[in-house]
Amino acid sequence: MWSAVALLLPVAWSAWVLRQRPLLAPLSVMILCVVTGFGAAVLRSYMVAAPVLERPMGGVLVARVVSVETTETGSLSAVLEPSSFGYLAQSALPARVRLNIRLREAVLRPGAVVSLRARLMAPPEPVLPYGFDFARHAWFSSLGAVGFAYTAPEEISPPSGFGQRLALLRMTIGDRIRSSIGGTAGAVAAALITGERASIPDGISADLRAAGIYHVLSISGLHMVLFAGSLFWVVRAALVLIPGLALRYPVKKWAALIAIFGATFYLTISGAAVATQRAWIMICLMFLAILLDRPALSMRNVMLAATVILLWRPESLIGASFQMSFAAVIALIAFYESEPVRNWTSRPRSSGFEAIISRSFTYILGIALTSIVAGTATGVIAAFHFNRIAVYGLAGNMAAMPLVGIVVMPMALLSLLLMPFGLDGPALWAMGQGVDGMLAIAHEVAAWRGADRMVPAAPMSALVLAVFGSLWLTLWRANWRYAGILPIAAGLMLWGSGPKPDILIDRDAALFAVRQSDDEIVLTSSRPSYTAEQWLRYEGDGRTARDAARSPSMKCDTRGCVYREEGRPVITFPETLGAVVEDCERADILIASVPVPRGIRDGCAAELLLDYFYFWRNGATILTLSTDGSVQILTAREVRGNRPWVQRKRTDQ
Repeated sequence: MWSAVALLLPVAWSAWVLRQRPLLAPLSVMILCVVTGFGAAVLRSYMVAAPVLERPMGGVLVARVVSVETTETGSLSAVLEPSSFGYLAQSALPARVRLNIRLREAVLRPGAVVSLRARLMAPPEPVLPYGFDFARHAWFSSLGAVGFAYTAPEEISPPSGFGQRLALLRMTIGDRIRSSIGGTAGAVAAALITGERASIPDGISADLRAAGIYHVLSISGLHMVLFAGSLFWVVRAALVLIPGLALRYPVKKWAALIAIFGATFYLTISGAAVATQRAWIMICLMFLAILLDRPALSMRNVMLAATVILLWRPESLIGASFQMSFAAVIALIAFYESEPVRNWTSRPRSSGFEAIISRSFTYILGIALTSIVAGTATGVIAAFHFNRIAVYGLAGNMAAMPLVGIVVMPMALLSLLLMPFGLDGPALWAMGQGVDGMLAIAHEVAAWRGADRMVPAAPMSALVLAVFGSLWLTLWRANWRYAGILPIAAGLMLWGSGPKPDILIDRDAALFAVRQSDDEIVLTSSRPSYTAEQWLRYEGDGRTARDAARSPSMKCDTRGCVYREEGRPVITFPETLGAVVEDCERADILIASVPVPRGIRDGCAAELLLDYFYFWRNGATILTLSTDGSVQILTAREVRGNRPWVQRKRTDQ
């Protein structure tokens, strides 16, 4: 009730100000937008609220299959809606769970009700206090648990319902594409149509990232424009060929309406991910503008699409997908609407052979300029979220995008149109050839020296300054727009100035790291893991876990590890109680992966002692050593705060 009152009061005040005090209108609108945003966020949090599993447990799971993806290793990754799980009460049953099924004989059909034995646990917490919070992502997906299957699923009832039939259609289309094209090209082609990327090998994904064309795999604005735009062009061209029809009826509007239906179909079979939903909204607004005789692509349409998405899914604001897609679109519109570009594009057209040369040059130049503008606009955001820069992204995009735009996506559209009649073979073959060419380009560019460069993490202030400056530069049209270069430069200067902890502790106290005097971190384990990968990525360190565990300062055995370096505190990481007792006599800082009883703790000579229970309560932890000998501790629990997706046991225990 009080939330509704808090929202209605600014709305009423803004209405009064707009009517009585026009000079205060900008301030009023700003306040209204902020309040509306917070109101939408609170409402969305309550709408998606669902139980989260409190502790790991196993049992018989009976659930309806929502979606299924086949990974490159042949295992299944499935999202299910449980109806029962072990002895868990219905009130505590998660709305959805994500399950990994590694059994070769496993078969799942979307919409079917299955029974199997599984092990489930709560969505994992961040591996760093400021790291990616999968639990937050899971909350807004109503995902209350993740886990794996002990036994193959047994189908209790067949698929039913319209939504389940669509999911089954999507899986059938993906299987047909993979089997028809085959190999890696088939997996990539299926991802371009159905959005299922789990079957793409990690090496191929790495090459696409290094070449700067991994965005091709994310079904977003590019795919919607190529798919729906090709359909719009084909339908309009076909209608124009009918004598007299184009002179009497608005065939352009008919084609736009059909393109909207085509984009909606593409949305459903692609899995309707958040990025795809955003692209669908934008493409529908573009065709709606054609229906209303308005400019199809303008900054107003982009702002309207952003408003709709933020009211619908406000959590997407801090996601890389939302930021990168809108940054690219805003930058491209601002660039192509600028006066020099408009003057160049509106120049008189030539004819004959000269026209062919001119249009070919214009097409190539357009790809280059689009790649430069979009790459520059999204580069800072990508570096902030992924700590990577594709140095040769321009070369990769210029070589691959003509294949994607001329061969791959048009053939994808044609194959979908012919698939119901069983005539899609030639179109899928042509699409596979285009994908093979794109992968060859990605492999070549990725092999260039320094193609994939790691960068250290940046503080949030750096991203905020860079984004603010970019918006100032692109949204204004007067000369003062160039003042936006100053905050962009300030944001770039702050890059790499984020916190550099001296000791990193995993959320499960299973992995530790220490920063050496050469500013590189050394790990206590050489075993590859998600935590080690994220820590090294945060550092902008391209080493593997095996390389990062090699240091003469870190000595490990079966009882734990000891870090010694001249001029620095002795840090130990014992794994048994016996090792804890021994290390208490020699360590300045003792971080144990086991619970330490009060008696041992009270008699320990170490200046700082943290044990397993501390990390169980507080999650991933970082320690910063000050020059005066003090230690600053920051935990994931502190950073995450008291939010719906944070497990309450971290504060109650």
